[in-house]
Amino acid sequence: MSSRAAHAATIVVLAAVSTVSWPGSPATAAGSAGYCPDASGVTVVVDFHELGGGTVVRCAPGAQATGLAALKNAGFEVTGTLRWGEGFICRIGGKPSAASEKCVDTPPASAYWSYWHAPNGGGWAYSDKGVLNRKPPAGSFEGWSFSLHRNANDAPRPGVTPKRPAPTPPPPPTPPAAGGGPAAPPPAAGGNPVVPPAGGAGRTTTLPPAGTPSATPVGTATAGVTATPSTSVPAATPSGVTGPSGGTAGEPAVTEVAASDDGGGGLPLGTVAGALLLTALAVGGVVTARRRRTAGPDD
Repeated sequence: MSSRAAHAATIVVLAAVSTVSWPGSPATAAGSAGYCPDASGVTVVVDFHELGGGTVVRCAPGAQATGLAALKNAGFEVTGTLRWGEGFICRIGGKPSAASEKCVDTPPASAYWSYWHAPNGGGWAYSDKGVLNRKPPAGSFEGWSFSLHRNANDAPRPGVTPKRPAPTPPPPPTPPAAGGGPAAPPPAAGGNPVVPPAGGAGRTTTLPPAGTPSATPVGTATAGVTATPSTSVPAATPSGVTGPSGGTAGEPAVTEVAASDDGGGGLPLGTVAGALLLTALAVGGVVTARRRRTAGPDD
């Protein structure tokens, strides 16, 4: 076999090997965009610099065995070299392009991906270990920064501070709706309540509203109040003049008092009315007797 044919066969073999996963390399996981929310994962920062694409931050959830595992599990596409495999990172996210970098052997020191690490809240440090020889601690940061026309002493750090943002506080509780208290009950219909006078039954009587005629007849006592008769002494009349209902004009008029019995305290209403009637008859008899004695000599 000629030397040219042997060289061509070597290139084919290397190309075939590059398409196969390297022993011990972890499977690629999707990861999640942004910083890891807590210390259970590893945050990976990739700064493309002159390659274009800005700075990308992603999270590799859970514990990571190597720096390569963290880079892949964060969701970045990784390409190694034909000679060294993924032990030497040549492309991240398809950059640099195949036109500018063949990724056959170790990239030149003037254009390569520099490897960094940092604790949460600390500073970036250039890694003195290879991507397969470093185990990133949980909660730490892994950084990849493309260095163009520089060396290891002045390679640019990733352009993101290695510090997880503070967690977002929960929203405040919703205040209760205004005016949520119970409504006061409306006043009783028909008027305002009043307290009965002393000696009554202690019940509340409702006054009728303004403009309503009273339903209680004149001369009728309110329940619980003792009725007092009104006795009038008639003026003297000429002798021999007879008063109404067969009596004389000098007999006092007796007003009947109607009272409602509500079961309250005090004397029974019938007893009071009978006593008043007897008193009126006695007074009328005395007045009649005196007038007859006075009129006797004239007859």
